[in-house]
Amino acid sequence: MENLDAILQKFINEMQDTQTVELKDIPNIDLYMDQVTTFMDSVLAEYKRYPDDKILTKTMINNYAKARIFPPPVKKKYTKNHLILLIIIYHLKTVLSIHDISILLKPVTDELLTNNKTKLLDKIYVNFVAMQKMNKENLQSVLSGNYEMLQNCKEHIEDFSDNRMQLILLVLLLSIQANTEKRLAEKLLDSYF
Repeated sequence: MENLDAILQKFINEMQDTQTVELKDIPNIDLYMDQVTTFMDSVLAEYKRYPDDKILTKTMINNYAKARIFPPPVKKKYTKNHLILLIIIYHLKTVLSIHDISILLKPVTDELLTNNKTKLLDKIYVNFVAMQKMNKENLQSVLSGNYEMLQNCKEHIEDFSDNRMQLILLVLLLSIQANTEKRLAEKLLDSYF
């Protein structure tokens, strides 16, 4: 097995190479459902864990519309705003419940329902993409900090030189961090939305 440094560097490089969907890359024409799912599959394919994973299904999209996470399609067509919201929802749904996503996006969807020409969503999305890029750039330093935390575990574990033990601890640490950040997001939603 490769050493932990090589393993981490390989995954960091893969994650940093993952493309973000820029606002200019989202079609400015209305699409039918099949076109929406095809578009999402093409632009978000790199985010799949397994090749058979579905990015967004017709059922998911219909459920989001029923839950009023975004405005209903117009004559069975989805606008650029729908696509933007679907990309954001895709990234949120692994962390937040559909209910929480609905609460978070309600101010945006309310604005879209009253003024479908609003630029609010575009501004949010541009910042969303910028944060994705910054997060990827910071990945190296974040994981370096995690690696240092793991090194502090050496004194408590006899077999720390075993890569498998280090990987177990790293997955535990990353899961703890993800859970902590998820709980923080939930607390913000519960307190301010």
